[in-house]
Amino acid sequence: MAEADVKVLFMPSGRRGLFPRGTPLLDAARNLGVDIDSVCGGRGLCGRCQISCVTGSFAKHQIESDVDHLSPFCATEVKFVERKGPLKEGRRLSCHTTLLDDAVIDVPAESQVHRQIVRKEMESRDIRLDPATRLYYVQIGEPTLEDPRGEVQLLIEALENDWGVPG
Repeated sequence: MAEADVKVLFMPSGRRGLFPRGTPLLDAARNLGVDIDSVCGGRGLCGRCQISCVTGSFAKHQIESDVDHLSPFCATEVKFVERKGPLKEGRRLSCHTTLLDDAVIDVPAESQVHRQIVRKEMESRDIRLDPATRLYYVQIGEPTLEDPRGEVQLLIEALENDWGVPG
């Protein structure tokens, strides 16, 4: 761990990594494979990449996280708020927020590309299984020089005699 590296943990995915101080959160998230939406390509126009910094001590991850561990609001975020209205409390645009120190970042469901879907309706169907293969136990004798039938022929005959399976 280089001296200038900071730890970041993304929730709810649990993905974490070390990044140089000043790394944009969206870049860190993409590097770790964290699912954050960004239609505008990180230009601060769409507002789909919103995140929030969780404040507290996370002993399990050895991280002390605070909102001061992220860069202050930048001009792009201020312009976004002027155009689209205020962000929800504690939210930031990950494309224009940089890491200054260790942080735990929450990615809300509306900022995730692949949102979890909870289906509340259940459909009940009567499903009958009719597999294409079946298991049968048969015993065939050892092939001999006196009996010209091969193992396949012996198997076919055993299936017909023991189980009534034709052909």
